[in-house]
Amino acid sequence: MNNTRKHSAFLILGIFLLGACMRTPITSIPTVINDIAATLGVQATSLGILTTLPLICFGVFSPLVPIVSRHLGNELTIAVITIVLFIGSYLRIINEPLLFVGTLLVGLAITFMNVLMPALITDNMPARIGTMTSLYTLSMTFFSVFGAGLSAPVAQKTSWQFVVQIISLIALITFVVWLPNVRFNRRSKKMTNHQTASVWQNKTAWFMLFYFGLASLIFYTLVAWLPTMAMAAGISSTTASLLAGLFQLASVPSSFILPILAVRTHNRSKLIIAAAGTTILGIIALMIPIHSVVYFVIINIVLGAATAATFSLEMTLFGLKTKTPEQTRNLSGMAQSIGYLIAAIGPVLTGALQNLTNSWLTSELLMLAVTIIFMLCGIMCERRQYIFD
Repeated sequence: MNNTRKHSAFLILGIFLLGACMRTPITSIPTVINDIAATLGVQATSLGILTTLPLICFGVFSPLVPIVSRHLGNELTIAVITIVLFIGSYLRIINEPLLFVGTLLVGLAITFMNVLMPALITDNMPARIGTMTSLYTLSMTFFSVFGAGLSAPVAQKTSWQFVVQIISLIALITFVVWLPNVRFNRRSKKMTNHQTASVWQNKTAWFMLFYFGLASLIFYTLVAWLPTMAMAAGISSTTASLLAGLFQLASVPSSFILPILAVRTHNRSKLIIAAAGTTILGIIALMIPIHSVVYFVIINIVLGAATAATFSLEMTLFGLKTKTPEQTRNLSGMAQSIGYLIAAIGPVLTGALQNLTNSWLTSELLMLAVTIIFMLCGIMCERRQYIFD
């Protein structure tokens, strides 16, 4: 894994734009959910599935990604899936049934991107795993700022449909920029049943799965409910939307730095503990009943930076813990399949606990326990240099 494979001059720009497509279509929705509900004439709470449905897609379809990409090749698969993302995103503005169909297609498209990005980097630039992972996770978090932070103000000036149209346009631009990379498409050799199944029989891979899944549960729970928690503390919806943007903005530095540090560090347990420990501090801060905008600014910065640090570290580990692109793709597909199904439970369960107790405290205690568990799973991953030794 020391040689850079010949590739298009548009590969790096394409990876950057793919990062822009990997969260924005999802993180833009919670802050305009009331506008969507008003347009459709339904209760906002009935549209919670719009946040959860993509996570279910991540879990259900992730095992299919290695199969499809081995047949088509990574570059061609990415090209096809960006068109699916564009179509799915645009369908959401037409009517209520297509809102859900489009969300399903968005989830399907991002599933492929989630699984293939680590393998794509390992295959084309194995000596630059840290740098390239930093690039697309930086792009992912940076563009999420616009989705989470600016969607509500823009929707108030125009409409939520216009916000979704902008997001759809990003996907279309990404497709156009990515097309030159298809010329360098390469199909993988067929994997044997033993090679495919081995990842599911590997204990360290399972620790990686739970590290990824439980950390994702925390992230998507915070994305779904942190603005609502702020509004419950007396903060306006517009300010809560800006705080959600701040949550994403705070992710930018750690998204860029952590993959580079991970490559340069032999044992990453300290990085795992630091990121999870900061998340724990942020959750504890949520439990303290201080109803202040400044206080929530601090919380959003701390939790945004901490969750992004964990995510970017996980995505880097997919490449660092494997020796071939095929292994990377299989590990990534496994971890993200069950991992995202675990993550999908988070927003639903914490929301149900809040309705049951009429308080966020029980949900916050649950998040605290989950964070401790995923930190321990991450530490267990570091007991071996490679998953497949």
